[in-house]
Amino acid sequence: MLVGRALAISIVTAIAGCAATPRDPNRPIEPACDQSENCFYERNIRSFRVLDRRTVIVLVGSNQCPFKLEVDGFFCDLSVSSFLAFNDRDGRICTWDRTYIAGGPFVRDDELCRVQQITPLTDDELLEEYANNGIVPPLPAKGSGELEVVEAEPPAAAEATEVPPVSGAMPETSVAP
Repeated sequence: MLVGRALAISIVTAIAGCAATPRDPNRPIEPACDQSENCFYERNIRSFRVLDRRTVIVLVGSNQCPFKLEVDGFFCDLSVSSFLAFNDRDGRICTWDRTYIAGGPFVRDDELCRVQQITPLTDDELLEEYANNGIVPPLPAKGSGELEVVEAEPPAAAEATEVPPVSGAMPETSVAP
């Protein structure tokens, strides 16, 4: 009986020690995606969306962090790609790295695209890219959509002052008869 109580007390203590502490409301929430990093690993790519011949949005990691890839190449055309194959020595894809992309099943051997620029995107920038390329409709405007024009009142001191004469003007002269 004594062993059972000791076991029960140790289990309760262990569970209480593992209980989650409440989050401090004054502590800022960290974003799921690191926007300062312009590189990612090929193995972390979860999906992609081709915007045009030379621009691809790649979703990376478990948080689906969006990156905009701009590619360059003479025969480069990713608009009909059903999959992307990356060719990189270390598996880390960075701006101006020696990373090549081959897209789709119907490409020639010399139809490689070199990664020219990688830009991490926020959620708002991702929606803007999709809206600019016709993938999603633009978001509706908030409010009534009417503009309010507020006229500025002239300063009170400007009304009371007289305009000084212009310097360098010829003085008026009168001619006697």
